[in-house]
Amino acid sequence: MAGNILESIGYKNHLWIGKSFQKPLVFILKLAVLIFSGWYFYVHIIQNVEFWKIFTLSQSILTNSSSIWLFAVCIVMVFMNWGIETLKWQFLLKRFVKISFPKAFAAILSGNAISLWTPNRVGEYVGRMIFLDPLVRVKSIFATLAGSISQLVITLIMGALGFAYYEKTTNLPIIIQLAIGFFALLFICLTLFFYFNIGVIRSWLPGKNWSKGLRKYLLLYKQYKRKELETVLLYSLVRYIVFSVQFYILLVFFGVHIPVIEALMLIFVMYMVQTVSPTTGLTELIVRGSATVYLFHGFTNDIAAVLSASYGIWIINLLIPALSGAIIFGFARINSKLKSA
Repeated sequence: MAGNILESIGYKNHLWIGKSFQKPLVFILKLAVLIFSGWYFYVHIIQNVEFWKIFTLSQSILTNSSSIWLFAVCIVMVFMNWGIETLKWQFLLKRFVKISFPKAFAAILSGNAISLWTPNRVGEYVGRMIFLDPLVRVKSIFATLAGSISQLVITLIMGALGFAYYEKTTNLPIIIQLAIGFFALLFICLTLFFYFNIGVIRSWLPGKNWSKGLRKYLLLYKQYKRKELETVLLYSLVRYIVFSVQFYILLVFFGVHIPVIEALMLIFVMYMVQTVSPTTGLTELIVRGSATVYLFHGFTNDIAAVLSASYGIWIINLLIPALSGAIIFGFARINSKLKSA
């Protein structure tokens, strides 16, 4: 069915770059990813004074056995985080192609590497699809898109819950707090409605040239059944819980003592702000740091420790997997055939 839809909206496999040009372009892309990732690591780690401050602080904290366990749990959760994302992508891809978990995991990490310098991590589409056979690369874009939409929905929903809770801690009149709670609930309901009824959005789009591309994307998204969308949303929720709890554990590791519910609600809002803000890997730390300081300053005086946790989660959850992905992308054979579903 997916193939029929692709043909009906004008996507043809022969539109892809000819085979004679693929190998040189792939080589150039591999080289660019390796060079840029090495430069990125040098600037943000080797030459970064803040990193070495956090590194020194972490070394002193790790002399405590309980802190070692906290840090070990955080590292394990890195694999859980990206493992769940891999399972979600595998599930979405099964309509088009069968791919092993190790190959899917390598593609996920490679996409993370390329996304470091692209706005709002759109480079992950390229990093993932290039591991697939050319015949299914276009289709894989829509599998990645569906997974991204589900993760965005969860982030917005949890962020709305966090924001409603956050406003309850202020001195706003009760009527305003109730209004915020009502609009947060309304926002959640509408977000879920449009997630499961993407055709409604498509029907609202005018038949103008500027909207034709979006209408095509939404048509492919519609092919997933409600049960499949529910499963993908569950994957996204579990993954969201994993990296939110992971951040809380790092807060505890650096000595930030905030009740777990309050801390998680603040983390939810922080992730929402970070998600809706236009960023690249170069500006993400600025946005993340600004949001963290603003949200946590009323709950703890140890802002330096909060920033250390924020920077630390970025390093172990995004930067290190991205660098691993760059190495995989640079040296892996990525043109092997796969069995189409």
